[in-house]
Amino acid sequence: MDTIDQAIAAMDRRIDRALETGDPSGYFTCVYRAVTARVRDGILAGEFDDCARMERFDVAFARLYLDAADGLEKGTEISRSWRVAFEAPPSALVIQHVMAGMNAHINLDLGLAAAGVQQGAAVSDLRDDFERLNDVLAAMIDRMQDALTHTAPWTAVVDTWFGPVDELVSGWSIEYARGRAWSFAERLALAGDRERQSLVDARDARVAAIGRGILDPPLPLQWLNTLIAPQERANLRAVVHALVD
Repeated sequence: MDTIDQAIAAMDRRIDRALETGDPSGYFTCVYRAVTARVRDGILAGEFDDCARMERFDVAFARLYLDAADGLEKGTEISRSWRVAFEAPPSALVIQHVMAGMNAHINLDLGLAAAGVQQGAAVSDLRDDFERLNDVLAAMIDRMQDALTHTAPWTAVVDTWFGPVDELVSGWSIEYARGRAWSFAERLALAGDRERQSLVDARDARVAAIGRGILDPPLPLQWLNTLIAPQERANLRAVVHALVD
């Protein structure tokens, strides 16, 4: 997989399988597919400082998710962060599936991809385009919440009563996550092989713990899940159309 179009095609195949099987991991794939298509359009429009580098960066970023998904199916070792997201309990809401995936991909994979594209001190050259990619991710999270408002009405009720759903289920903030992801990328880019693996393992453990918090929130939010889950009417096909249209 060398191009963004190939990455999008791989995501399309995953979405098709999710539609056939009702696999809830398809909700994240749908959102991430929209993010990747937006980055591709930005590259074609010349929105990045170095568009060729951004394509390499975005393909490396996408490959980390796709490899994790393939690894789960094949029974090979994958990160703890992605295993937590993929093995979400049946009671998880749509928004929890999406945020658990975003947690693994931004808090772990984003730094890995950045450090892989720009090694050493040169990683600083990537900072502006890194921030532009994060802006796309943030905008897509907002768009995703709007899509769920129309396809899962209880999401709108929760937003009205309790504030942004992503903060509700996890205390997760993309503004915080993007800063941490960049710090992680800088440390990885300058680390030797032994230190690098230690950094990745420690980071993976922390991100997996955040993922468990998203999928198994404190008791008051568990009560809310119990109330909402039977009423949730989100449909993967409807979410796909809401994000594409």
